[in-house]
Amino acid sequence: MRGRHHSEETIELNNKKVQVDKLIDAFVVIPSTEIVQYLKNKEIYLPSYIHKALLRKNIAPTIANGENDDKFSDEMKHRLKWFDEFTIFQLERLAESYGISVDVKEYKKDLWYLIIHNRNELGVSNLEFVRLQNLTMKYQRTATESYETMRDNFKAIYFEPQGYFEGCREETAKQVLHHATTLTDVRDLGKKHGVEIPRRINKKQLIEIIALKLDLNDAEQDELQKKSIIELETHAKKKNINVSIELKKIDMIEFILLKRKPLNVPIQEENARLFEGIDIEEYLFDTKFEEIAHRYTVERKRRRRMIRNILVSLVIILVAVLVVLFDLF
Repeated sequence: MRGRHHSEETIELNNKKVQVDKLIDAFVVIPSTEIVQYLKNKEIYLPSYIHKALLRKNIAPTIANGENDDKFSDEMKHRLKWFDEFTIFQLERLAESYGISVDVKEYKKDLWYLIIHNRNELGVSNLEFVRLQNLTMKYQRTATESYETMRDNFKAIYFEPQGYFEGCREETAKQVLHHATTLTDVRDLGKKHGVEIPRRINKKQLIEIIALKLDLNDAEQDELQKKSIIELETHAKKKNINVSIELKKIDMIEFILLKRKPLNVPIQEENARLFEGIDIEEYLFDTKFEEIAHRYTVERKRRRRMIRNILVSLVIILVAVLVVLFDLF
């Protein structure tokens, strides 16, 4: 993957040099349906953690500003300690709960930036950018689509790499969901993935979970049928499987991971490898959450100093006016 480019970088289209940033600015009018069709025609599918990174980058400034202005409860502040690791579900739930609008244009800019600067690896020629450039003329006056519309359309091109869930590595996802979600959130997450989480699981479901975890054959599952529920729970514990008939939050998360419906999107490991291990946000604009928060703190202090200076100046002027008026009378 290439590094951050200078804003004056150009690309040659139709024997003319075009600034990449201006090209990206033009591409934001292309609706998600056209983007999806274009990528699918090129057989380009992208790992879900790109979507997570673009979404997180988009709402991070608002979240950081909210933290500085003490708009969050103590409970939410505790959860936000995990913000850097939030799954897609958690980011969307956070934005929805606090009325944070996702800037679709900014999201598309970031997506096009990644595609254009990795065009060779993705198999995209400059000629195709000419076609996309022509397509922008068709949508110049089209209203910006909603985030929900874009998100639903992009489901067709985002795949979950092996060992990932909701844009995170599975182990990370389990930890952040356990520490920074409510039980209601977890149940809603299950519904998103076509999993209805029971209050308690029966013996059959317990055996199914153990069998899935240990990749047991039919004969081995038949042997488990002979055990009692207590024996099954003991057996699972010995095999480092954290599950019991009384589902705790972590058990619910494990249940979703086991029972979730697979995404109907081709998995392209080469694209997963292309972007894997790269901090997408840092690659784009070097905007880690802590740095954004620090920037807002500095900006807030600057505003306070400015207001204080203005007030001091007004006081001085007022005193001067009073002195003049006193001398007159």
